[in-house]
This record gives sequence, structure tokens and C-alpha cells, in this order.
Amino acid sequence: MPSVPRRPRSPRSPRRPHRRLPSVLLTLALAAPGLTAVAGAGALVAATPAVALDNGTALTPPMGWNSWNSLGTGVTEQQVKQTIDFMSANGLVAAGYNTVTIDDGWSLSHRSGQSGDLVKNAYNAMQLYDDNGNPVLGADGTGNDPTTGHLVPNASYPSQTVNGQSVNGIQYLAWYAHSKGMKFGLYGTDTYTTCQGHPGSLGHEATDATDFVSWGVDYVKYDDCPYGPQVIGPDGHNYYTQGEGKELTQSMYARVQTFQRALDAASAAQGRPRVTLSVSAQPVHTGVPYLLNANDPARTDPVILAAGTPAFQAPGYAPTATWCGQVANLCRIGGDRDSELSGVLYGQQLQTALQSSANVRPGSWNDMDMMFTGWNDPYGVYGVTDNNISSKSFTDDESRTEMSILSMMASPLISGADLRSAADSQHSWNGVNWSTGINANSLAVYKNRDVIAVDQDALAKPATLVGGAPASQTAPVVLKRQLAGGDTAVLLVNQDPGNWAMISTSLGALGLTAPGYSYKELWTGATGQFTGTVGGNWVAAHSVAMYRLTPLPTTVPATVVGDGNYHSISAGGTGGQVLEVSGTCSSPVGVVADINTWWPTHTSEQWTFATNPDGTVRISDNCNTGTQVSTVLAAGTAAGNSAYLLTYSPGNPWQEWRVVQNSSTGALTISNVATGLVLDTSGTAAGTATVTNAANAAAPGQAWSVLS
Repeated sequence: MPSVPRRPRSPRSPRRPHRRLPSVLLTLALAAPGLTAVAGAGALVAATPAVALDNGTALTPPMGWNSWNSLGTGVTEQQVKQTIDFMSANGLVAAGYNTVTIDDGWSLSHRSGQSGDLVKNAYNAMQLYDDNGNPVLGADGTGNDPTTGHLVPNASYPSQTVNGQSVNGIQYLAWYAHSKGMKFGLYGTDTYTTCQGHPGSLGHEATDATDFVSWGVDYVKYDDCPYGPQVIGPDGHNYYTQGEGKELTQSMYARVQTFQRALDAASAAQGRPRVTLSVSAQPVHTGVPYLLNANDPARTDPVILAAGTPAFQAPGYAPTATWCGQVANLCRIGGDRDSELSGVLYGQQLQTALQSSANVRPGSWNDMDMMFTGWNDPYGVYGVTDNNISSKSFTDDESRTEMSILSMMASPLISGADLRSAADSQHSWNGVNWSTGINANSLAVYKNRDVIAVDQDALAKPATLVGGAPASQTAPVVLKRQLAGGDTAVLLVNQDPGNWAMISTSLGALGLTAPGYSYKELWTGATGQFTGTVGGNWVAAHSVAMYRLTPLPTTVPATVVGDGNYHSISAGGTGGQVLEVSGTCSSPVGVVADINTWWPTHTSEQWTFATNPDGTVRISDNCNTGTQVSTVLAAGTAAGNSAYLLTYSPGNPWQEWRVVQNSSTGALTISNVATGLVLDTSGTAAGTATVTNAANAAAPGQAWSVLS
């Protein structure tokens, strides 16, 4: 279901109103025998167990945009075209956001077979009738749908002419999206009505699927919106609102499966590609077990049977992540989110996603709801024209955090922000003007190819939690995701909305066994090496640090470490130039280290690699003069700073190094503990200073060979 607002609808932002449960309870006076014999349920027939859906679509998490959060039921053909144009012109389509979807409210409030809008009962449910045409409440699973015909686009989608043919407005937008290299999505429901009271597809699956496919629809967001009275069972249990008629006798699983198979049949009949199906159901929809058909396919699905069904719930309803991959490509695993970041953190969607990882595989993804990345307050300026926290703008940090979490969990990246130009997204109220369109910073967040690559990773394994659950809603969270090719993504999340946090983990805690890993921080672009601690820097409130770790090439502890001998080491790409105390041993303490011609007898070119108590390495020269006595190699504070020689100071991390050796080539990689930067050369000529730089496997000066 699209997002639910926390205040009444305003002309400035057509957000969905609350759907309230009726205050009047319906008590079903059912005798005990009625628990297994339901009108219309039929005799007990063994349903055929389902296998996981494999329709060849959504092999990576879908990416795109949905109209609901920013434009609601008032979305128009022009606004959708503006969105398509913006996404195409600003690199979003090229980055992978290739699907644009219209949400609830696009159709008339009746089908083509009726001249008037749907008749509703006192519970805002579609009025059902018995076989004699008398109205019934349908809360016992009975009742007939009187509607016929096709769904009809409303006046916001006027007919257009395409290639000399007149097409309806939905078909035109599908054509327009395709002309820009995009896909087109449309909203429907497995219930009698949509959440906004328009006709749903229950009982009309073949008709609607055929129309959708013929219109060029590539993606369907399929909601579940049962209306009706609360149901009190014969044992006194309150099942709350679960629907009417077939919404009670057919599981959500069965209704989704029927529509999915109708889509496949329509695609095959029309010679068109198969359609991706996204289930957008809510966790409160649990069904009424004694009303469910005896032969409902959810009763025999092996995945549902293995998971079990809780008491007072029917199989094939909540939680959808148990069974969604059997009948659809995506499924919502939680309730609607708003623009409070807490909705995607641990304790809400992230926790649910971690618990539902078994549903994730190519063609089956857990949907953590539409993104608020880049969201701007539709009511103006938060704290000035708007005090509703659920609609406030996302900060840049919050945008990065949301996208990072979704990418780590292999969730679809479906934006709900206003992806239109500033000119097209202008608003005005009480003399205040503003734009809800995303800004340049937000656009850069969406287009971060390194983060997108994690989301779209071919291994399709979602992240796991490192360590135990956070002790509070503001405590840090660490996630680890295994990637194709042997890399690992690590996310450090500061859940605290008001304070910075220093967050770290370790290679051991991550289960990573190589001696060292090169890393790239995916938001800043910083690179380096980790050989023990991962992270350890301050992370802003509601922000993240996201790393991609790559094992250093077949590294082992260096043989020179702790052997008690002095060695000369040569920098790669320098023709055999070796590390030396610049100016030889007569230079004062504080002199830089450089590279120079190798002389086997020069003690200024001889180094010992001693092990410190904490396992790090101290690199000392062999000088013993009035100015130099076994001084130690130290690093500067930033990339490009020279390495230099100092008197030993125990525990000083700038004087501590980690030294690993490539088992194939024998080359040493020498990284500084304080900075993570790697010992390198600033040139190749004799007398060139040594420096520390970000780890770079292609930099020859970072590979040091042992000459003696």
C-alpha cells in the first residue's frame, strides 16, 4: 500500500488518508461445524504444491520511480512525462533507474460495463450480492461482484495518437517510456477495490492482465486493500478487518498467483515480454483461517508448510516474505514508511529484511518500500510552513544512509521523491514558494555507481548482521554483504539522529581471513588497506560509512618480520633503487627517507622489521652515528606526505606498520597503522623521497622487493 500520511490531505500534496477500522464489530454467528465447511469453499481437494516463480524477469533488484509519495492520486500524464524526461536527461536511466510506475488512482471509479461508480457499503467496501441480487455483507466469505468490463484511465490520461493510431493515456505513457529506453509500470490490487476505492482486479484477472500487456505495461505493483467490518470468530477472537467475499476464501498467495499466471498467459498470447510482478501487501492482513478454501494453494505450498502458520492466521497472508518468491518477483515486507529515517533502520524495515533473507534470490526481492532519498517536504519548509515530522525533507546524510541500507539488503531502488526539474515541481502556499524536485546532491546520491553495484550484485546475497542486535534504537549497526568475485561490502550505520559515533569492526568479526584487504569507501571515494580494524572513524548522525573490501593478492605475513636481520628493499618500477635514510647515516633525526642506488655495505640502506607487542611492525635503520641510532620509519598524516626517520616512541601509530608479502611475487606491501596509507615513491630517480599513498595495486612503487 502506498504511504499513509499523518494529517488530512492538503491541496499541496495529495497524500493518502488513513484507512480507519470500523468501530462497529461484526460477530459471525457460526456454529462449530462451520469452521471447516465454508460457503463457496468446495470440497477438500489437494492443491498442487508450487515451485518458486521463475519467469525470467527482475534478475537483479528493479530500479526506478513510483508516483505515489510525491504526486499521490493527482498524478497526471504530463507529470509522468516530465519525470520520464528528467530521469532520461539527468543520467538516472543510464544509472539503472529504468522503470516509471503510476500508483493508485489512475482509473475511473467503475469499469466499462457500468455507467456509475462502484456501490460501497457502510465499511467503504464494494457492495456484494447473493445469487438473487440481494446485498450481502460478505464477511462470511460469500457474495458476488456485480461489475463487468475493463479498467478505464481517468481524465488525467487523455487519449493520444501514436504512429497514426489512437491509444488511451496509459498506453501512450508506456509508449513514451519505451521511446526513452525505459519500462512502464502500473498499479493494481488483488482485492475488489484499490486502497483509494477504484476497481481492483479480483475476479477480473484475465481481463486486466490482457489489457495491461496490450498497453505495454512491463511492471505491475499489486496491492492488497481489503475493506469490510471487523470479524469476530466463533471463539471470540477479533480478526479485525480482513475483507469480504473472495478476499476471505482465497489467500493473498492464491490471488497473486492467479494474476501472475494471467500476466504470463497474456504475454505469451500477444508475443510480448513477461511482466515483473511486485506485491505490495501489508503485515496486518493475516486472513481468517476458518474461512479459507480447503483447497487453497497456500495450504500445500512447501515453503509455507516449512515456515508454519501462527495461530489465528491463515496460510498465504502475512508475512509475505515467507511465500512471495513463489508467486511474484518482489514483495513488501513491512508497512508504509514516511520521511523519518527510523523507518528503514533496525527495529523496523532493516530488522525485518534481515529476518527475511531466505526470500532473496534472482527474480525474488524483498521490497523495503519506496525511497525517500532526495525527498523535499511537500508542505514547504519544515519548522516554518510545516511541523509534521513525517513529511520533512531528507538530509544528504539520511539519503546516503537509506540508499546504503537498501543496497546492502539487495532491495529494489524505487524512488518516491519528485524526480522532476525545479521548474516543473514548483509549489506555492500562503505566499511561500518552493520546489519539491531533487537537488544536485541528491541526484549524485542516486547515481553513485559503486553503491548501485552493491545493490545489483550478481551473487544476490543480502547482508547479514555483524555481532548482536543493537542495544537500542540509537546504537550503531554493522552489516556485511558477500559479493560476487570475492569482495565484501561492509556498512557502518550510525542510527543516532543527534550525535556522531565512532564505529568500527574487525576482519575477524566479519569472518574475513586474508591477512589484509584493500578498501574503497563508496561515498567519499577514499581508499586504503585494512589489516585488522575496519572503520574506526567518526560517523555523522544518521549517516554511514560504506566500504568495499578486496583481498590483497595472495598475501601472507612477510618473512622479514621478526627474523632479527637487516634487509635492503627495492621499490618497484625504480630500476632497483632501495629505501635509504636520505643523506645517509650522518643526517639528523627527522630527515626523510628516499630511494637511492643500492650499496650492500651502506647501513643507511639496511632495515630491520621488528614485531611490536600488539603485532604491528617497527621498521628501523642500521645507523649508529652521532646523529642516527636505529631511528624508525614514520609516516606523515595525509596522502602524499613524505616518510621520515624519528627516534622510537612506543605506541606511536605513525611509527607502526603492517607488512604483508605476496606469496606469488614475494613483493612486500607496507601500510601505516595510523593512516592506512601504503609506503610508495614519489618518483623513480635516485634521491626521490618516499611517501605514503592510498593503496593502489597498479602502483609499482607500492611493491617492495627484498634484495638482501
